[in-house]
Amino acid sequence: MASTESYAIRVGERILVTGANGFVGSNVVDFLLSLGYIVRGTVRSEKPWLVEMFEAKYGAGRFESCVVPVLDDKKALTRVLDGVSGVVHVASDVTFSSDPAKVIPYVVSATEAILEAASSVTSVKRVVLTSSSAAAVVPQPGKGSLVMNQDTWNDASIQAAWDESTSAEIRGFMVYAASKTEGERAAFNWVKRNKPGFILNSVLPDYTIGEVLHPSIGSTGYLTAQLLEVNETVINLISSQYFIDAKDLARLHAIALFDPSVQSKRLFGFAASFTWRDIIDTLHELRPASEKIVKNIPPAREGFVQIVPPNRSKELLSSFFGQSDWTSLKDSLKANITSLGM
Repeated sequence: MASTESYAIRVGERILVTGANGFVGSNVVDFLLSLGYIVRGTVRSEKPWLVEMFEAKYGAGRFESCVVPVLDDKKALTRVLDGVSGVVHVASDVTFSSDPAKVIPYVVSATEAILEAASSVTSVKRVVLTSSSAAAVVPQPGKGSLVMNQDTWNDASIQAAWDESTSAEIRGFMVYAASKTEGERAAFNWVKRNKPGFILNSVLPDYTIGEVLHPSIGSTGYLTAQLLEVNETVINLISSQYFIDAKDLARLHAIALFDPSVQSKRLFGFAASFTWRDIIDTLHELRPASEKIVKNIPPAREGFVQIVPPNRSKELLSSFFGQSDWTSLKDSLKANITSLGM
């Protein structure tokens, strides 16, 4: 386990987290506060409950929120970066719009805007971009396996996003995947061109489960729990793939911020593969009396390329935080449904 004295950013310094009121962003904020950092979080509109939640847990003066309505506003970003040592850029377009012209250029512009703003603030030492597994790969038909590495990019989704013949059922997701691919790649290319004074790393999580910190937080945390209420939405939206617990994902962001050995890297958040049968069976185990658990479970996916993620992220969890393994699917689901009172 790494000594805090070796961290790239000293405990007690200020970190900016964009999208602080979201499922992933709030867990990142919470973990950084637990380590002793001061956190400034951006939100698109006032969220008094967010400040109240973190002040109740960590005391006054540890967390503050700032309203930044649009994330490509470089002047506003420069203002909120004052006195900041590290940045975690979580916020992104998650509308799943089917119009690539509305989504992809904005995501790229917003990503480059925060890099430009950070480069003008000399105190910023590290920037971490929350990308997505979809920036590297999505499940695809075929045989054999795909061993992921630092140069694995999801160019197929970019083509599909702009192809008018792409099915309407999947086009929104393809646009999202393309925006994540283009946004992350643009970030690393921007750094190569401009050579700022900070280190850029990215984190690519797959399907995220785990504790939802407040009832006002939405996103995938609620989708999973709704399987207890005969709601199949998430099964219809997302194929069986890999998952990661929200707390482990927060730890990966912290590693990307603080580990001196992690420089210009992509950290993949792929804990373990799952099927919807695995999740439904685990929910039955956790809530045996429930009579509303979804019964229409799709069969295990066959005829798809096997995705093989790198082991580096798991190794870093062990070396930096002393965590020997990923949080299990059962523990992650339990934290999820318990936090939602289900």
